[in-house]
Amino acid sequence: MGIFTSPLNLIGDSLIKNVVLVSLNYHIHEGGLLINNTTLCSFLGIDPANIKTIDQVSKDHQTYIFITLKSSQKECPYCSSSRIVSKGFVKRKINHALFISKETTIELIIKRYECKECGKSFVSKQSFASKRSRLSYDTVKTILDALRKYTCTFEHAGKIAHVSNTTAKNVFDKYVNPKRKRLPKVLAIDEVYNKGQFSAAYSCVFFDFLGSKIVDVIQDRSKASLSRYLTKITRQERQEVKYVVIDMWEPYVDIAKYFFENAIIVIDSFHVLKEMNTALDDLRCKIMNRFEPGTIEYYLLKKQHELLFKSHCVWKEKEYNPRLKMMVNEYDVVKMMLSLDNELKTAYEYCSKYRAFNSQATYENAQRLFDEFSTNIEIAKIEQFRPIIRMLQNWEEYILNSFLIVEGRRLSNGPIEGCNSQIKKLMRISNGLEHPLRFRNRLMHCYNNEAVMSPVKEKIPKIKRKPRGKYKKTTKN
Repeated sequence: MGIFTSPLNLIGDSLIKNVVLVSLNYHIHEGGLLINNTTLCSFLGIDPANIKTIDQVSKDHQTYIFITLKSSQKECPYCSSSRIVSKGFVKRKINHALFISKETTIELIIKRYECKECGKSFVSKQSFASKRSRLSYDTVKTILDALRKYTCTFEHAGKIAHVSNTTAKNVFDKYVNPKRKRLPKVLAIDEVYNKGQFSAAYSCVFFDFLGSKIVDVIQDRSKASLSRYLTKITRQERQEVKYVVIDMWEPYVDIAKYFFENAIIVIDSFHVLKEMNTALDDLRCKIMNRFEPGTIEYYLLKKQHELLFKSHCVWKEKEYNPRLKMMVNEYDVVKMMLSLDNELKTAYEYCSKYRAFNSQATYENAQRLFDEFSTNIEIAKIEQFRPIIRMLQNWEEYILNSFLIVEGRRLSNGPIEGCNSQIKKLMRISNGLEHPLRFRNRLMHCYNNEAVMSPVKEKIPKIKRKPRGKYKKTTKN
């Protein structure tokens, strides 16, 4: 079964038979053949055995398909009485995504009945669209499937289903509003920059580290906002969280300590390496600015600096460098850069050793090896690395917890960082995500890739925009 279950896929012997007029609005080349009846029935989800008659007529570059289905209405849906009489027909027009490149409109002529027992009137059920909707279930499915791609805009989804941009938004808002998932055993918390689209600068993402699913997206990452959100979750559920993986932001620590009493706090090792690389890069820039542009020293630190941040396993073969006018490989270039300044050499070796420690150490020996980095006297003499020493000392307990292994995996914010890259992609191409709730729903719809079965009750509230100011209409003389 697909991610969106259409009643068209569930039709069987219980299909309510009606009289259906299908109008396919598309151009047919001269001499072209009409669509095969069996193929048409397959597209529409109709069992050919339930069809009484079917006719096709082509006129004015349009194809009209008349389908009469066998009638099977036996009783009143309100009182189950069999005393029902026919009261004519009701017409309905429904847009159907039958063809990708051709617009399709279905006109249903649905039989109307009246119950002699309870006096209520009703129409035969039809399996193309929901009540009072002009979009078929397959059209809705086409829109929602298209919007699972991060690169798909509402406008593009509307073009695929032959509907407007606004209709695509309305369909998404009607069917997609996933509930918050239960708090997992390992909860990863990170923020995403909103690029000025919403009132808050950053949204907060709760992520299931082991299940690789987004738990929820909170509109604001502030301490007050997170406190209000977590207060609504029962204490029993919060106590089931055993690990909380965060970055080095103090409010996250306070939230984790207060609301997740049984959880071990873990600082993502990626952020530690990021801070070290930033310090090393600042030192590189400082040393580079001592040299004149155009010199070999300036060239090395300006154009070859990325080699300082690479973890080298195997050096490449030597190649001729026209700027250096010699055969060199990456090792030779790094060696030349480190010879320019002793502080740069000390910082580079310090960062390289920490990268090796981060990738090879275990939780059992991490404490002993960690002290070598947090109490390093030589690196403390370098101005750019003094904050690094303070960082390692202040966050030591939580950094060491990142070496814990849970279900065969080392704890980190790696999966949620990968999610953030997709969020940024969605932000770049988005049109119509001006509301934070719609952004939250679209993100969970794309990433979690879960089934959408029925319309949601909660609607997207309208954004209160700044009222238009007074203006004076000018006239031409």
